[in-house]
Amino acid sequence: MNTTHSLEDRILRMEATNVSDLPDFPDNKSDLPSDFEYDPAEYDDEEEEIVEEISENELLRYLDQQENPLSVAQRLFYHELNTTQYQRQSDTWDLNCLTPQALEELYGTGWTELEGIVDLDTLKGAHEEAVSLQDAYVMPKDLRAEDDPFRDVSARDDAIVWLDPNNENNALGTVDTPPYLSRILEFISGPLYHDLSKMIRLQGRTEYQLAYYHPNGARYERHRDALPTDDPSDGNQRRVTVVLYLNPGWVAGDGGEVKILSRTDDHGLPEGADRIVKPQMGKILLFLSGVVDYEVLPTHKPRYALTTWLR
Repeated sequence: MNTTHSLEDRILRMEATNVSDLPDFPDNKSDLPSDFEYDPAEYDDEEEEIVEEISENELLRYLDQQENPLSVAQRLFYHELNTTQYQRQSDTWDLNCLTPQALEELYGTGWTELEGIVDLDTLKGAHEEAVSLQDAYVMPKDLRAEDDPFRDVSARDDAIVWLDPNNENNALGTVDTPPYLSRILEFISGPLYHDLSKMIRLQGRTEYQLAYYHPNGARYERHRDALPTDDPSDGNQRRVTVVLYLNPGWVAGDGGEVKILSRTDDHGLPEGADRIVKPQMGKILLFLSGVVDYEVLPTHKPRYALTTWLR
């Protein structure tokens, strides 16, 4: 890996551009007294460190200007999946549940949709469990993660719970995972993780979150789940996002669709059209966390989604 592309290095470069260089020392020094001597102690007390805070969106815009986030994330893949030579070897990819086409879309565009992977009985049971946990949901502002203190929680209206598959975490907002949801988590941490880890450098850290959107227009403004990174040792940034929707009988007009926003080119113009993903029962939206900008449109019917983040 080319270390000049590391996330830390790119952010440090951004910080450096915000510091004004001192003016050149004048060639004509005749106006300085002949006995002038620089005393560091005299000036150190006057120095004041200036810290400029920028928003997460501003940081993302800067990083994206340096390099396309998809190109950055693609370096976490073991192979270039969009090459004809490697696609001819797709029968040797040793996949349990994903198709070569889905993985090629994930590599080439940053996201893909999956359907029919989880059986209907499990989905129905998981939906009932999501509803039964209604009293456990809390607002994200009450659960601001220690490793993500600057996330703008005012941009979202959902209520969440964290799922603990090992039933060992008693932290606020974390619940023991009921049976059907446990079955889904086993699928994600088993066959699905197996397929993704065959293609992408993952570290094994996984988070599970169940979200409820109330039917009175709950939404989530444009955001991205992580900063773009290509560093295999970076354990801070999420790499893959897996969203499973648990909304039986969803029809147009129920709202809660996911809008995947088109990236912009060097001139600030969209590279393509925005895409809409319907939150239908059993559909999975799979995307590279540091690449995709998306928003959840206003919801007019109770909406449930199980999100998994792989680091």
